[in-house]
Amino acid sequence: MADGNQLSFGDGLLSSRRKISKLSKHLHKLDGIIDWQPLVREISIIDRTDKKTGGRPRKNPLWMIKATFLQSLFSLSDPQLEDQLIDRLSFQRFVGLNLDQEIPDFTTFWRFKEDLARHDLDERIFELITQQLEAKGLMVKKGTIVDASILPSSGRPLSDKKRQELAEEPSPQIDTDADSTKKGGTYYFGYKGHIGVDIESKLIRKVTFTPASVHDSRETEKLISYDEKALFGDKAYVDGHHKYSARHYGWYYGVLDKAKRNQPLSGSQKKRNRKLNSVRAAVEHPFAWMKTKANLVAMRAKNETRNRLRFVFACIGWNLSRAGFLLEKTRSVGPVAL
Repeated sequence: MADGNQLSFGDGLLSSRRKISKLSKHLHKLDGIIDWQPLVREISIIDRTDKKTGGRPRKNPLWMIKATFLQSLFSLSDPQLEDQLIDRLSFQRFVGLNLDQEIPDFTTFWRFKEDLARHDLDERIFELITQQLEAKGLMVKKGTIVDASILPSSGRPLSDKKRQELAEEPSPQIDTDADSTKKGGTYYFGYKGHIGVDIESKLIRKVTFTPASVHDSRETEKLISYDEKALFGDKAYVDGHHKYSARHYGWYYGVLDKAKRNQPLSGSQKKRNRKLNSVRAAVEHPFAWMKTKANLVAMRAKNETRNRLRFVFACIGWNLSRAGFLLEKTRSVGPVAL
């Protein structure tokens, strides 16, 4: 197998004749942020090729993980990913494919992602990348903002009768993992993506993915890193246990106050909430990027595991894009920029 970092003869001719596009420069910058080899070693468990019994060898895992990242970054379907890798030299360069190497077909990408999700390797990849960003000094750890966003399913809500029928005769074409929740008087059917964001850098440190009915506060502990100095969240995260934990760990407790029955908020509590909301607003940036850039507006897969992989890779996409901005800013004005 050819080394993805070496140019073939054809690549060499093109590289000397063609200018480098802005997209190629952007992808080259993102590529340099991450050491991909630890990720490749981690996903090696899904390679079931047996040298004794033979079998078709898997595609280069470095190609596959980088291609999956591109798919999330540009919101591509599996067939679109294959087409873009055929057409775009910038994509080939990022992935490490030479012009004389065969592009994996879209079914290969689909099977690769299935294996990643089945072994929970999407979450492990997120952890490894986050650790590398932390090693670069990008995580400031002044505080964590926790929040969740409803991610509607492209499927329809299911009645109890229909769910019972599908439990007896499952259909791969119907999403039975998604469920419903009510927000602002409107019902939503789908999932929730939960994130814990580093307040200063806006990088996502923790991520979870659940059906929509799961209350935001149930995921709080999974979104805390326990090395931060403050905890921020909206009214959904009001919890006496976490308030006590904040005191125990010496954190600043920045969760918004919530009015109780027959006990409205005082003037000072409303003022505090307004002040905290201005801080908490930073958590909206990752979600806005994921919905506009990664097109994370509907969960189209038919089970939670596949939809989780898409959400986790969207979080990775935000982190790498944000890290690229922070590193560029650091180089231009110094570490104080963070």
